[in-house]
Amino acid sequence: MRSRSVRRTATRAVTAVAALLLSITAPPAASADSGHDPLVVRTTHGTVRGAAGPDGGRVFQGIPFAASPTGELRWRPPQPAAAWSGVRDATAPASPCPQLPLTLLPDGGPVLPGDSNRTGSTTEDCLYLNVWTPARTGNRTLPVLVWLHGGGNAYGAGSDYNGAALAARGVVVVTVNYRLGALGFLSHPALSAVSADHASGDYGLMDQQAALRWVRSNIGAFGGDRTRVTLAGQSAGSVDTCLHITSPTAKGLFHRAVQQSGSCVSHGALTPLTLAAAEMKGQSFAASVGCTAPSTAPACLRAVPTTELIRGAPGAAPPLWGANTGPSILPVSPDKAWAAGRVNAVPTLSGSTHDEYRYFTALYVDLLGGGPLTPQTYAALIRLQHPDRAAAVLDTYPASAYPSPNLAYSAVGTDQRFACPARADSRLYSGRVPVYAYEFNDPQAPPFIPAPHTPQGAFHASELAYLFPMNALPLLTPAQRRLSATMAGYWVRFAATGNPNGPGAAIWPRYAADRDRIQVLAPDRIAPTTGFAADHRCTFWQPSGTS
Repeated sequence: MRSRSVRRTATRAVTAVAALLLSITAPPAASADSGHDPLVVRTTHGTVRGAAGPDGGRVFQGIPFAASPTGELRWRPPQPAAAWSGVRDATAPASPCPQLPLTLLPDGGPVLPGDSNRTGSTTEDCLYLNVWTPARTGNRTLPVLVWLHGGGNAYGAGSDYNGAALAARGVVVVTVNYRLGALGFLSHPALSAVSADHASGDYGLMDQQAALRWVRSNIGAFGGDRTRVTLAGQSAGSVDTCLHITSPTAKGLFHRAVQQSGSCVSHGALTPLTLAAAEMKGQSFAASVGCTAPSTAPACLRAVPTTELIRGAPGAAPPLWGANTGPSILPVSPDKAWAAGRVNAVPTLSGSTHDEYRYFTALYVDLLGGGPLTPQTYAALIRLQHPDRAAAVLDTYPASAYPSPNLAYSAVGTDQRFACPARADSRLYSGRVPVYAYEFNDPQAPPFIPAPHTPQGAFHASELAYLFPMNALPLLTPAQRRLSATMAGYWVRFAATGNPNGPGAAIWPRYAADRDRIQVLAPDRIAPTTGFAADHRCTFWQPSGTS
């Protein structure tokens, strides 16, 4: 019984890791027209009416940036959105892309705070974006921040993030929906055979680039500067941002990047599958929904109801999805792109949270896995997940060195999967471009889920409430609110200039590999540290030459 329990716990923990890490031609430029009503804006496809936001700002929601990817457009590159006549209402968000609700807690509650996580969705007509602008103080154009949500490329929506607070500081914020799960990332030999690239997959990445092309053509009408676009994301959105840095089809679509808790290139990161591996996975998925004959697989798959595609085979857990090489959007792996110097090298703000993996331990071990680890089950889990070096891992992270085995296990996941890959990215990027590296470390950050056996600390995604204020996660102390204001200022100044520094804020040094200074973002404790690598044991996790 104990062995089966350990294996169930291990499977869920592995799933948690994987779940994280988890074109359209531009029409003529849009214009700020439509008389003197600031809530009415003319885009290249038609006119939209938004709503007044706080402090004189504006919000435009549910603007289509590509055609509905349904019917024959399933598993095809995004196509141009249809034009419309009249004034389109843009005062409410569109549906999230298809996904299951994440109502996994014992009381039926969601494990993440976004609305999409409570409701899920079966609506494939979902390629829409949202725009927040500040109150206009003149005719100058403003920097733009395009946000890619996290959720393992299987969950989440742009509408989960309210950009008003960042916009109020002088930036135009755009949040984006993109195809998720099998609909966004399925690769299959039959789909490859009928594509122009003779490859398939990465439709979600194509959607993100279609949104960036919409921004290039239209953001000027909303007061944004098309020459100062920052692509930013967290978790899977950060991994995707990392991939766009190495994508030839993203050249010129953004000018700075923000990666929050997600890497695609460094040792320990979530690198994309090869096309062959992705197609093999896709064939297994197709068989699970009854599409086994190669000659009829595309038509068969396009006829499968959305509800089956987001669940997979009856009784099976939803399959996990991510990018693959092969399509023109990602012709080679990120490490090969960097080695060849064929990347979209832009100034980058990049980092992680101090206790990333505690969230997953609390969820998949405590709440869904039957309770806290013991020293014995912790050791068994490490042996299962690290069969080639279990003894070394246990020697480096002995349960006795931590307040609990849960926290020992969390430290392993944090360091291997998040902290050290983020630092390695900074070291790699800083040889080409300015890099500003951070670690978010509020040990009292508002938690998403109850965690009786695992103090959450600065858990995965805990920094989001400091950049996108959420009613469900209020910042409770003046020090937390000051940290939120400081972080927002850093992010907006970086979007504006490529440098987060400015008057009144603690100096954030540019990252250099030889000095290895990473900015700690903690309540009333904002300063660089040189102790990050030792704290997270990066010499243990990173191979020679990358530590």
